[in-house]
Amino acid sequence: MNPSTSKQWQQIVWRWLQLGVDPAQSGAVRRRQYITNAVPALVLLMVLFYFLLFFWLGNWALASISLKASAIPLLGMVWFYRQQRLGRPPHYWKACLICQATVLAGILGGQGTEIGGHYYFLLFFLTTPLVVPTRDKWGMLLVTSICIGWFSLFDLHPWPASAEVAALGADTIKLLYLSVLLSGSVILFVALLSGEFFSEALERRIQQMACTDVLTGLANRRVFYQTMAQWQLACQRERRPFCLAMLDVDYFKRINDSHGHEAGDQVLRALARLLQQGVGRDDLVCRMGGEEFAILLAGRSLEQALPLCEALRQTIAATPMLMGSELLHVTVSMGLGQWHGVGGESGFLAAVDQALYAAKHAGRNTIRLHMDGAVLAGLPRQETRMRDYSPSADSEG
Repeated sequence: MNPSTSKQWQQIVWRWLQLGVDPAQSGAVRRRQYITNAVPALVLLMVLFYFLLFFWLGNWALASISLKASAIPLLGMVWFYRQQRLGRPPHYWKACLICQATVLAGILGGQGTEIGGHYYFLLFFLTTPLVVPTRDKWGMLLVTSICIGWFSLFDLHPWPASAEVAALGADTIKLLYLSVLLSGSVILFVALLSGEFFSEALERRIQQMACTDVLTGLANRRVFYQTMAQWQLACQRERRPFCLAMLDVDYFKRINDSHGHEAGDQVLRALARLLQQGVGRDDLVCRMGGEEFAILLAGRSLEQALPLCEALRQTIAATPMLMGSELLHVTVSMGLGQWHGVGGESGFLAAVDQALYAAKHAGRNTIRLHMDGAVLAGLPRQETRMRDYSPSADSEG
């Protein structure tokens, strides 16, 4: 299987697992919903395993029992799909019903208890906490009681096997008994592993959501402050310099007023892409809120950071942004400063912010530097022709 085909199958499986899962629920609830979605497929794999095993042993009567029992998880998958397409979240009792009905069909259909099929009810008992919400104490009690009840009933009162099972011989029956125990252990292992996998995946997603700006996909303010604190320590210990650039979209309010907020959002997304493409691998681009962005430039002095920032400014000014059927040119103003460990974090941020405001008041589409307590001009500005956004109102952004 080539990588692209494998990736397509992974996407299909993941879409199936996500059907009906309520994103508004907690991570623990969604993990149970994912596993509940996976149950019919796991049961189907178990039944097909026994079908192939009996077929390999040459006992078509038992193989046909497994083949008939496969209809239960197949119908369960169709049932799940239909319900979840309607937006109804998966319920654990449906998964429990599919599991128990499939095992009962095998036992009552001719396998009996001689090969140990009723031990699967112990497996369902052990995996109950993976699918039943812990807050549903009565549901937990009911499901576990049913599982223990079925196992105890068949263990105390064995169900007779068909003549086809007896014809297999003692050694083969022992082998089948062992396969039940081993397959049950494997299923339990897979269930526990899946629970852990989904827990980690949900945790990663939650962390990503907490650290990512929804509109642009950039890092948010939280990541900005965490990263800057780490870089401040590195600068103090290892004398590793870094710079901070704060930038703001010029006349952004006019864009929103003239073209709508959706156009403004498109500008911010396009700007985020340009910024990401224009910085180094170790640099960090963040959206601070509204039309304001921050760039942490790793390992650079002010003299090294200025050419990169100027290149970003020119690239943004020269890149038309498609808004529906119209091309818009936008520009940014930028303040730039280097961390020297003097004045503290709040003082440093205020100084770079002051440089940004100085760039605004200097006519926009330019860079101002904060150096040695003073705001200085950056490289000479190259005038860029803008449509509808000439600097006529200093009160706007």
